Amino acid sequence: MTSSERRPETGGLVWFDAPAPPRATEQLSRERIVAAAMELADDQVPGEITMRALAARLGVRSPMALYRYVGSKDGLVDLMTDQVYGQITVPRGDGWRAALQGLGRTSWDAVQRHLWFARLAFSRPPMGPNALHLYDTALAELEPLGLDAATRMGFVKTVLGHVLGSGLALLEEQTMRARVGFHSDSDLDAAAAPYVERIAAAGEHPYFIRWATDPQRLAPEPQSFEQVLEWLLDGLATLLPPEDRSPA
Repeated sequence: MTSSERRPETGGLVWFDAPAPPRATEQLSRERIVAAAMELADDQVPGEITMRALAARLGVRSPMALYRYVGSKDGLVDLMTDQVYGQITVPRGDGWRAALQGLGRTSWDAVQRHLWFARLAFSRPPMGPNALHLYDTALAELEPLGLDAATRMGFVKTVLGHVLGSGLALLEEQTMRARVGFHSDSDLDAAAAPYVERIAAAGEHPYFIRWATDPQRLAPEPQSFEQVLEWLLDGLATLLPPEDRSPA
């Protein structure tokens, strides 16, 4: 094969021409490795794992044994993220808005179960079978709207962007709290109180101080995930003809 005939690089994606994993043994299989990796990531605040730690959890002497089943660390990430995509559903037959509401709500549920997904989903192309099924189902519900291809996918990406962005923010906040020891809002308030008092006495940043000293600031935020999702769907509806804007 000449250089001009060489096939393009696949980026290590486990879905592209990867050899089939070896036959499962009593100790190892692709499914067992992926399940253990997800559990390990769930147990870590930042959701980061190493192949060595995964091998130890599985009782395997060498991490190299795992690569025969997943190809590479990136291949493992592909398999882990696709498992989470498989936990997301899109309602069928009730119109575009119900479909995107279901997409948003079930993906947010999945992200809260596996916060690391919000980070890893940005790191690899969503080309696994579960991801492709999810996108295909969502796009099918948008098909009757007659939108162009870029706008159809834009509707889906708007919802998933809200989910993954919210999840990534939550992941980073939890990681920060674990690192610096602020495990609750009251911990953070207690640590910040002398600083807030000092800048308040100096007359600096009055609007921030007004917010920081208002007891109501700890009430549930009006801009919950659900509310922001509805605002986004309201905005997307403005791109449609009036007859297509209704929930059904």
